[in-house]
Amino acid sequence: MKLRHKEIGGALGLLAGTTMGSGIGFLLGWHSYDLIVLVAFFGLFGITAGRWAGSRIVFKEFP
Repeated sequence: MKLRHKEIGGALGLLAGTTMGSGIGFLLGWHSYDLIVLVAFFGLFGITAGRWAGSRIVFKEFP
């Protein structure tokens, strides 16, 4: 199975978004439901941004 650039971008975006969301939640000292919502929001934003970047020229350089 060959992965497309959009799928790779979405996966990397999810990883980056959830990591950023949990880091910001840690810095703000949030716990429980607030943290879940923040991480989910950043994860969805990361997927969207990653899929957009995958469809653009960002990943076109790689084979």
